[in-house]
Amino acid sequence: MIVRASLALAFVVTAAACDEPGGGRTVSDTITPDATDTITPDATDTITPDTNNDTGPDTSGSVPITNPSCIDGAYDEALPSDTASIQSLVSAYSAADYLAFVDQVLGVRYPLGQFLVSEGNRLGLSTFGNCIERFTSNRNSARSIMNQLSTVVHECGHILDLKTASFSGSYYQITRDTTFTCSRGDTTTRGGDTFARSRINDDEYSALLPSDSYRSIYLDGDPDDGTFDSGDQGFNSVLEETTQYVNSLATDWAFRDQLGGASISARDGILTFLWYVERYLRMARLDFPNAYSRLSGDACWRQAILTVWGRAWLYLELTDGIRSLGLNDTKLRALVTDPELLSEIDRLRDLEGCP
Repeated sequence: MIVRASLALAFVVTAAACDEPGGGRTVSDTITPDATDTITPDATDTITPDTNNDTGPDTSGSVPITNPSCIDGAYDEALPSDTASIQSLVSAYSAADYLAFVDQVLGVRYPLGQFLVSEGNRLGLSTFGNCIERFTSNRNSARSIMNQLSTVVHECGHILDLKTASFSGSYYQITRDTTFTCSRGDTTTRGGDTFARSRINDDEYSALLPSDSYRSIYLDGDPDDGTFDSGDQGFNSVLEETTQYVNSLATDWAFRDQLGGASISARDGILTFLWYVERYLRMARLDFPNAYSRLSGDACWRQAILTVWGRAWLYLELTDGIRSLGLNDTKLRALVTDPELLSEIDRLRDLEGCP
């Protein structure tokens, strides 16, 4: 079993740091704020509050994980080429040329990952340095580098999104051709309409997973204590992490034959964040009507959530049964597929007009 510690690169959204611990591994490192980059949310956008928050699908029956007649179930993309030969690149590996090696093997096995890394470096080099260099430590062998590729793709993807975002809102690069820029997704204290993600620690679902190793990194802190913690970030950061954990799983699936056969937490990361998304939507609907109106009534957020949800399940179904890519994924999948929580996604489908 391998539990890989995440690296911590801190972003700044408005006046406060936004963490993004990395990769498809479980987390253990601390967060080091970086106050060099800022994004000010657009404060001019308005949305009409939803006055029917308590309505929704009947949860007494079966609620689909994905709906093939909606954005999520219809989602598709070109999959990584997991069996493409990289033997010549591995045989010729030189630690002195590890940057080129990363680019080349991603180009063969996971071209989208290659694009995310390349664009992340192009946009963020002057601010963050080379993200391959920053998020690799052991470069002694080709295998050691490939064991770190999911972290590299994850973190470089964060940098791409951060550096492309503007005053108009949060940016999500899903594929080369699919992107979203959605407004006012940060907390109300930073010009948005949502609430601190750490508040979901107080829901009735939190106690169902006392061993949640992601909680201490992503949901830490008290949003009312006047100090900034990673958990003080809004929904925009929840969806950002969910986006990158899909990339982590895709990368690990593409290179699973190079990972040495030990079990890793690739599936755990994305399942955890799908659970956070569901719980956040439920709390918003029940306790924060303005936040729920933003996320459910704004077509950009609604469609972005459904797209990322569908993409996540594309890779979760693809990797189902591959024991080496999960640690606690069976338990997490059961939590995510609880009908009451799945109904939060179904409500978005209804608002989108899906049959």
